[in-house]
Amino acid sequence: MPLVGPADVAVRPRRSAFAAAFLSFLFPGLGHAYLGRWLRAVLWAALPIIGTAYLIGRAVTGSRDELIELAADPDVLSFILLFLVFDVVYRLLSLLDAYRLALDTSVGTTGTRMLSIAGLSALIVVVVGSHIAVAQPVFFATDLYADIEANAGDETEVLDADELVELGGDDFELITGELEQQETPDPDASIGPEASVEPTAEPTEEPTAEPTEEATEEPTAEPTPKKTAEWNGKERLNILLIGSDGGRQGVNDGSLLTDTMITISVDPVTGRLAFISLPRDTSNIPLPREWPAYNALGGKWNNKINTLYVQARANSSLFPGNNKNRGYRALMGALGELYGLDIKYYVSVDLNSFRNVVNTLGGVVIDVQLPVMDEAYATGDGRGKLKLYVPPGMRKMNGQESLAYARSRHGSSDFDRSARQQRVITSVRDQTDIDALLEPGVVTDLVKQLSKDVKTNIPTKLIPKMLTLAQKVDLDNRENLVLSSSKYTEVCYPCGSSGLWMLKAKPAAIKADVKSVFSTSRAQQRQINKLRDEGATVYVLNGEGGRNTKAINIAAKLADKGMDAIVPPVNDGKADTAKYKGTVIRAYNGAQKAMPDTFKKIKSMLNDKKRTVEFVEDEATTADFVVIVGSKTEALKP
Repeated sequence: MPLVGPADVAVRPRRSAFAAAFLSFLFPGLGHAYLGRWLRAVLWAALPIIGTAYLIGRAVTGSRDELIELAADPDVLSFILLFLVFDVVYRLLSLLDAYRLALDTSVGTTGTRMLSIAGLSALIVVVVGSHIAVAQPVFFATDLYADIEANAGDETEVLDADELVELGGDDFELITGELEQQETPDPDASIGPEASVEPTAEPTEEPTAEPTEEATEEPTAEPTPKKTAEWNGKERLNILLIGSDGGRQGVNDGSLLTDTMITISVDPVTGRLAFISLPRDTSNIPLPREWPAYNALGGKWNNKINTLYVQARANSSLFPGNNKNRGYRALMGALGELYGLDIKYYVSVDLNSFRNVVNTLGGVVIDVQLPVMDEAYATGDGRGKLKLYVPPGMRKMNGQESLAYARSRHGSSDFDRSARQQRVITSVRDQTDIDALLEPGVVTDLVKQLSKDVKTNIPTKLIPKMLTLAQKVDLDNRENLVLSSSKYTEVCYPCGSSGLWMLKAKPAAIKADVKSVFSTSRAQQRQINKLRDEGATVYVLNGEGGRNTKAINIAAKLADKGMDAIVPPVNDGKADTAKYKGTVIRAYNGAQKAMPDTFKKIKSMLNDKKRTVEFVEDEATTADFVVIVGSKTEALKP
């Protein structure tokens, strides 16, 4: 065997195996270049260089919206997961190959070799760990998309909800009293002759189901649903947000009441957003002509709208869809007919599970502009009713507290209830910390909660487009259309054979205002935004006696202009006397100076000859302005 001379040793000097592995870790092929193995270096580096060049090219040539869509595409996310698996294997092979080539077991002490192996092990851990960290949120997003697609139309409800316990604390007050025990608590009951306030009496039973005929398990005929094209990203997007009472003790999917129905409408061109809310007690809802239910029920749904879901599920011969989605399709079709909108998609959330989502997000801060006083808040868990009080002010609420705030309905109107629900939704959206969501534990809990309790028919392939659209939406400029005033509904009591209190919809007025919800000019919108920014609270009181119809309409008109104007539930919205003739405008605690645009607008809209303007100092008053409507006040219509 020939001896190796000094000249031969100098040709290829010994290199650090750890350094070679570390360089290959930074970029495949660098370690081989360090060793002078240029052919191997080129071969190992070729694939990463080509891939990097491709990604840079896509980033440079693609628009921001295209990149967002690409990053949120379920197919792309699945490809990313596969790529990460390939990349970790490729990097490991590259650094191990470089380490092997540099390793010379005949040189160095045992200690140095052990140190080198320890360094190699650390590199392997770093490579694998970094790829797992990157893959985790991608995996969760992919898993969520899969669950959404699997659960589309699934109407299985979650029944095991935690009890609503005493909520006490500095940020949220719950006044507890003796529970009013009932054999069958009924949170849906709402009956009374006045439209402006919740009734004091409750019916003893729910209305008789319409229609009364039970469907057979295997119907012989099922209506053919009308085919609707998927949202193309250019037309107005309408999504029905459904909040159900699932989670109540004894409630199953056969007796589910959809107490919250908010249609979210987005103009993709301007990014303008509208929330359209319909009270759950509304009846006289037109049905699509192509449904068998149209002829069978006289063209209208004459029961409360919150019962349609249940009845549609039980009558497959009258309503389109299958056993999973028939209830949801009935709501989308009926509300779409009422609004004159093509409502393609729904998102259904168990209101009791909503609380769990809020808790996962760490709570929500809500600006409670009006106190909530509910003498009979239905817990829905068999314990009867509680006395609920939420004082005004900025309050951080957990899931239970925000749910109670949104659901409470006694002591206030449906208009106020819908406004509170919209406020909770927008507050959750505004305060969601994206960085906090990316934490592994938070992401995991949120994904589990959403996949379990959220039902939707939104195709996963459309989610990237919707996420792109969400970037354009300005929540501060949203339109809030609550269809509960006398312009949109009339009180029916006792109504029909059931004898219940209901609101009969006025379809023509509703359809006209829904159609024109985005028709406000830019100048008008700027004025509305100015009033919204001032954030004035306006109480409108009835000072002429009789019903509150004029006061309700004026409050709605002021609200149309951007003010937070309502007829308060205190004293049934009545002034101190019913003998006012002209309008009285009271500005409290310097509001006329702090909110000049609001003050000017109120005066210009209510300018009757008998009008008086007063300036009052009273720190106990929660309103900024109080308008007292007299007999000579012009009856404004929204």
